[in-house]
Amino acid sequence: MAQYVDRGKLAQVEHDKRLREYLKKDFNVLIQKQKLVRDGKVKTNFATLDLPTLRFGKPDKESLASGGGGGKGKPQKGGKPQQGQGQKEELVDVSGAQGADDHSDPQYVELDFDEFVRMAQEQLIEELNLPPLNPPRLSGEVLSDENVELDDQDRYGLMVDLDLEATMVESLKRSLRESGRAEYNVDLRHDGWYFTEAPVTERANRAVEVYLLDISGSVSGHNIALIRKFIFILWYYLDKKYRLNARRYIVFQDEAEEVERDAFFSIESKGGTHISAGLSKALGVLHGFHEYDKYLFFFSDGDNSSSDDEAAKGQLEKLFDAFDLICYGRINPCDSPISPFNKLVKEHLERVENLTFSDIKDLDNVSETVKKFLNIMNR
Repeated sequence: MAQYVDRGKLAQVEHDKRLREYLKKDFNVLIQKQKLVRDGKVKTNFATLDLPTLRFGKPDKESLASGGGGGKGKPQKGGKPQQGQGQKEELVDVSGAQGADDHSDPQYVELDFDEFVRMAQEQLIEELNLPPLNPPRLSGEVLSDENVELDDQDRYGLMVDLDLEATMVESLKRSLRESGRAEYNVDLRHDGWYFTEAPVTERANRAVEVYLLDISGSVSGHNIALIRKFIFILWYYLDKKYRLNARRYIVFQDEAEEVERDAFFSIESKGGTHISAGLSKALGVLHGFHEYDKYLFFFSDGDNSSSDDEAAKGQLEKLFDAFDLICYGRINPCDSPISPFNKLVKEHLERVENLTFSDIKDLDNVSETVKKFLNIMNR
């Protein structure tokens, strides 16, 4: 009995294989795109593999089967049969160009961002010779034997536990703060408050991660690629350690703002530098994350406005008590002289255990910083 072959599935498998080969080969180019992700997709072009099918030829191509089988005369170039050769038949291109890989047309591809990240992680873990990890434990949070009462609040939770009154008040306060108008425009990401049980044991199975990025002009090309690689590796290890990862993204120059993930990976450099604005915003987004391990990943060249140095120093001191780990990656492609802010951070390294510092220059720096982070995280 003949076995049925699904040619569509075979073509899709071959397509996926080619896509992965392309991404592995051109990963370093793709990850440098200023606007890496849009609408949750990484969008690019790559040459597709055409199936070896027959195609209609063009009039200037040599062709076969142009005659009627009478045996008289030869088919003329261009596919026009000589008079008296019978009925004209369809022309078929046999030049090979239509089916060759080198002549295939580029195909527009939209790859889900999460899938792109997984592929990037596989490549980076192998490239940097970092240890792969097993999935996290499947057990839930540890609670006491007593009946659980929802007598506390948190900024992250289930919809069934939403505190509607507190959420509406938070929305009103945010509207007044941002627009000066007393109106409700609820955004659960910013306004949501949820009922939760009061903590009875220390929990270490959820984390809040704050990604703080200086967009004043130093983040582009090779630098932005290194930062993204670093973040993708962090995600790999954090997702393995924690059952719940709440991620917040902040960009800053003269001012700071919290943005969505897509906007964070599609930044445009602009403005000056007031580091205190970014550090202050990072502290602000921690509100409500009581029983979370708290991590700050901060990327900047450290070239701060001189008028902001004192304010930045004050905000930096507050960070040490607010976060369990502060990882500062200095964007330093040209071995620039150390700035006053960078000098301040290095001075704190000697006495602050939850602070790491690394120059972002190449993948060796990235690997070194990741290992420092893992050592602190696993203490």
